[in-house]
Amino acid sequence: MEKKKKILVTGGAGYIGSALVPKLLAHGYDVRVFDKLIFGDFGLEDVKNKIEIIQGDVTDPNQEIMRDIYGVIHLAGFSTEPTAYFNPRRTDQVNHLGTENIAKLAKAAGVERFAFASTCSVYFTYDTPLVPRAHSEEETVNCISPYSITKRSAEEALKELTDSNFRPTILRKGTIYGFSPKMRYDLVINSFTKDAFSKKRITVHAGGEVYRPMLDLDLATDAYIAAMELPIEEVSGTFNVVNPDGNWRIGDLADEFKRIIETHKNTPIEVDVQPAGAVRNYKADASKFDSRFGLKPKRTIKDAILEIWEKLQSGHDFTDPRFYTDIWHNRFREKE
Repeated sequence: MEKKKKILVTGGAGYIGSALVPKLLAHGYDVRVFDKLIFGDFGLEDVKNKIEIIQGDVTDPNQEIMRDIYGVIHLAGFSTEPTAYFNPRRTDQVNHLGTENIAKLAKAAGVERFAFASTCSVYFTYDTPLVPRAHSEEETVNCISPYSITKRSAEEALKELTDSNFRPTILRKGTIYGFSPKMRYDLVINSFTKDAFSKKRITVHAGGEVYRPMLDLDLATDAYIAAMELPIEEVSGTFNVVNPDGNWRIGDLADEFKRIIETHKNTPIEVDVQPAGAVRNYKADASKFDSRFGLKPKRTIKDAILEIWEKLQSGHDFTDPRFYTDIWHNRFREKE
């Protein structure tokens, strides 16, 4: 019997990882998770007996984590602007230098595939207009926030390591939504759903005027698996990963969200629009990803929203601080 390929997922116990790991198992892979477990490993509860979990930090990894690894999906890192602003030096150590550490170990071990979790927020800069254009991967970026700068620096480190034997896939993802066992209720659609369920009201910041490229968690996890499976010449390089209809003005997204809940859950929703202010604002062109990866969402935004709503109806505890990244990081820092 042919030996199963083994995938290393750094940050595999987090929001994306907890949805991705079961999918990798379903695709026939063995999985090793390398995670500091700041949030614990409860998101992997249903598959813990089927995978290997190594607790560790990407700022100090050991070559042993690459033993028998075919591909690396590197998710580990700080993932919010407030956390990055609080400690930009530590964010750079984890997001930038930690990525370089993992990539160097993977390259030295002859790992065949390497997929990195970057972000479309690298496109927000000082001169972004109110209605931005959709940026492509080939454009020069001039990101300005600590979070996006560390992700951009990690991208540059990967490019410097790239050669004929090491050809990373850099996925600049949009703002993700969808239910995960290690949920995040601090992402816009997830937050709308939680607030609509608990308060019958959603809050729209910056006058609803800013744009975000939206990405279904299900499509994001499919993209990581495709990066392990499609021909390497198709998936090496940088890709914007966004839903086909993903560039939403947040005010319009709120209106669509209100329509979905009022139509399908018969629940009136108040939309509280806060005054305009300086908030990240960007669009991304995903045509390169669409043509190379050939993936389409398996569900609509409505489907994802209603799934979260139904989880909440079934008693999912949205008050758990582990579901709010910045709150939990603050508590973790207090314990260090």
